[in-house]
Amino acid sequence: MQRVRGLIAAVLVGAPLGIFVTVTLHATTEVASLLGFVVGLAVFAVVATGTDTHDLAADAAWREAARDLPPVSDRIILERSQVSMPGPGKQRRSPVRVLKDAEATQSVGTASQGAEPK
Repeated sequence: MQRVRGLIAAVLVGAPLGIFVTVTLHATTEVASLLGFVVGLAVFAVVATGTDTHDLAADAAWREAARDLPPVSDRIILERSQVSMPGPGKQRRSPVRVLKDAEATQSVGTASQGAEPK
């Protein structure tokens, strides 16, 4: 229902704006149409994403069905928090392990030098 309201509001704002720009500012039809379309699209986006009585009823039903779960209106926040959760990553070597590997390499190098016959 909100999308229909958004579409109606977009037409009611965008079309008169295009006519106004054409008549008053003597803009070309293409520029006026583009301007009216862009403003109408912005109005549509604002009106169509608003909360209406259907969303409030869905929240009430959600709360009745599962009282321990968050309301439906928080689903965007929940989706974003799931996206930001880190997944399995590449195993990194700790600085202590890097130092032990370097010491092991040096001790192997010195042991092999000492084992050489002179």
